[in-house]
Amino acid sequence: MKEKMNSYILTVRKRRGLLITLALLSAAVISGVVFWERKADASDFLTAKVERGSVEVTVSATGTVQAVTTVQVGSQASGTIAWLGADFNSEVKRGQVIARLDPSTAQAQAENARASVINAEAAVQAATSEINNQNANVQAAKANLEVARVQGEDAAALVTRYNELRSVMAGREIESAQAQANVAAGRVAQASAQVAQAEAARQTSRARLEQAKAQLAQAQAQLSQAQVNINNTVITSPIDGVVVSRSVDVGQTVAASLQAPTLFTIANDLTKMQVLASIDEADVGQVREGIKANFTVDAFPGETFGGQVSQVRLESQNLQNVVTYTAVVEVSNPEAKLKPGMTANITFPVAQRENVLTVPNSALRFKPTLSEKEQEELRAQMQARRQQRESERGGSRGEQGAQATEGGARPQGQTVWVLTGEKKIEPRFVRTGLTNGRVTEVVGSNLEEGDTIVTGQNQSDSSNQPQQAGSPFGRQPGGRGGSGRGR
Repeated sequence: MKEKMNSYILTVRKRRGLLITLALLSAAVISGVVFWERKADASDFLTAKVERGSVEVTVSATGTVQAVTTVQVGSQASGTIAWLGADFNSEVKRGQVIARLDPSTAQAQAENARASVINAEAAVQAATSEINNQNANVQAAKANLEVARVQGEDAAALVTRYNELRSVMAGREIESAQAQANVAAGRVAQASAQVAQAEAARQTSRARLEQAKAQLAQAQAQLSQAQVNINNTVITSPIDGVVVSRSVDVGQTVAASLQAPTLFTIANDLTKMQVLASIDEADVGQVREGIKANFTVDAFPGETFGGQVSQVRLESQNLQNVVTYTAVVEVSNPEAKLKPGMTANITFPVAQRENVLTVPNSALRFKPTLSEKEQEELRAQMQARRQQRESERGGSRGEQGAQATEGGARPQGQTVWVLTGEKKIEPRFVRTGLTNGRVTEVVGSNLEEGDTIVTGQNQSDSSNQPQQAGSPFGRQPGGRGGSGRGR
């Protein structure tokens, strides 16, 4: 009997332990199912928080660092480099001699020009002497003309007198006087011709003198040019600055035929630089004179340099059908870190909003996949909430909200989806402002800081659900893609 009691007690204990074990397993299964369902509800969507912060819109570009004033020093004379007085990175002053050409050719040309000047001066002297001689000849011819004229007048008077005394004068004497008068008249004509000839010779001598003077002026100009060529063999710096590049060596021949060859490139002041940025035509309307610019160079990773736009040039550049414009950014370079020719990655802040609500851009693009039943539930839920808000607000704002949704009218702006505390999603209409490509400013009272918004939906959870034909309010309202400006 005692053994049976012990066996009965043992059996009861075993059954009790089994029941307890089954109860614990059931509780664990139920908890797991509940936990899994909650986890599944929470993991159906990818979410983010509505945050308050700043949104900055920037324009990006690339450019080249260069000195504000850069002068290419060339040579107007041809010759061989005989001496160099500056090298790369040399600091030079204005007027400092930085190179010399071999002056022998220019000096020979100068000597030839000087000889031509002496020859021309002698020609001028000879022409002057000839003018004086011709002046004397003209005076002599005029004197002979005067003598001939007096003699002619005397002979004519004698003929007249003989004709008056014809009755007492012999005819032979009268004829002789007439012949002498005719000879005197011929001498007058001859003397007049000699005067004209002397005048012509004097004019010729004057022309020769003018020609000799012109040749003298030409020879003097050639001498001056030769002297300039000698001076051009000495190359001086036109500005104070630093030699950026040197293109010649001693012994190299320089040929200045159609254009002056470049010998040196001198930068005026490397403590003040400028960046020539290539702005795409789609962004040039946002870049204005006076705005700030930030840029980096590969030589100093992690360091940002600042500048200011001083000019947006009107000239366009067309490279492979890409139109760009050049913006000049003035930069201070006191430590001489920036060097000419560096490539700069530039950012222009063109607009900024401070202390505004922001959402990720992916939240504006998200469209959930909902079944017909879920859509009907959301419609009813949103209708009830809308009526509640209208009754609470009253006045014109409530009426405007009702007008915006009644009669098929769609609210202006875009839709974001909020994950509520009940793990349900509902749409909120917002107006978008500035966007930087990552987050967008939202305007309106439908969102608050800290709200959980949906940015995506797990495909594995929504693959078995029918695709949504539209939002709970019909078609998705058209927005501005986050690029518009809010109030």
